[in-house]
Amino acid sequence: MSSMVRPLASRFLLAFDAGSVSGAEVSRGLGRPQVRAFASAPLAPGALVPSPFDRNLRRAEEVRAALARVLQGLGGKVRSACLLLPEAVARLALVEHTTNASAVEYARFRLAQGLPYPAAEAVTELLPLGRGRSAAAAVRKSVIAEYEALAAGAGLEQERLDLTPLAALAALLRQAVGPTRTVDLILGDLAYCLAAHHGGHLKVLRQRRRDPGPGEPERLRDEAQRTAGLAGSGNDLRLRVVGVGATALLTWLRGAGVAAGGGWPVPVGELPAEAAEAAWLGEALA
Repeated sequence: MSSMVRPLASRFLLAFDAGSVSGAEVSRGLGRPQVRAFASAPLAPGALVPSPFDRNLRRAEEVRAALARVLQGLGGKVRSACLLLPEAVARLALVEHTTNASAVEYARFRLAQGLPYPAAEAVTELLPLGRGRSAAAAVRKSVIAEYEALAAGAGLEQERLDLTPLAALAALLRQAVGPTRTVDLILGDLAYCLAAHHGGHLKVLRQRRRDPGPGEPERLRDEAQRTAGLAGSGNDLRLRVVGVGATALLTWLRGAGVAAGGGWPVPVGELPAEAAEAAWLGEALA
């Protein structure tokens, strides 16, 4: 066995949403993965409009410029990256299936019923949950192609493409929830999803559009409580909140007497404050 210390392996993640383009360098060594660098560039309203069926990059030059600033903020050394697409581009559902072989086909059938475009134009992805259940997502091929072309135009090799809510949910599922009814609230700029656990198993997965402005914290709390009720009876409820605006919402929830916390620790130190609200970082850190 060699006594040489193996260098830390780094991976880069790039995330897109209506309000910004963000990126992080995450290193994996002998200990817990660490965020080595984080960068974010804001987008003016209307430059990127996440949509499940329409063109997303409305002002592509602005999005390309924001991506270039993020790459520069990561040290100009990004050659390949995992792309994280915004929540609002996908349709999500919790599906049950008898075998793994039938899972994708059944998910495709279930999701097709509510798609605003032909089912043949959708790409279906699964996050296996065990016990014959999966979290499924459908995204239009033309929407995926926009983000892939954006990355290719920046000279990047695409390692993988994922959805922010599925990446966050995968990380949250690796954190023990115990017997307490738990609802995970994953916030994006324009949409959010709620995942309710009961008895240690995911029971309900819901997706909603955000309605920012006065009263949003109350509405999010009420939706979380409604989702918990769909998962099972009981008075106990614990919320885990990640994503855009999570810090302010957690402060409000705790002030309102709701048991709430984050999903995973994000080192703030020298990192920008936005890193603490990057739901997509969970997949790399958890």
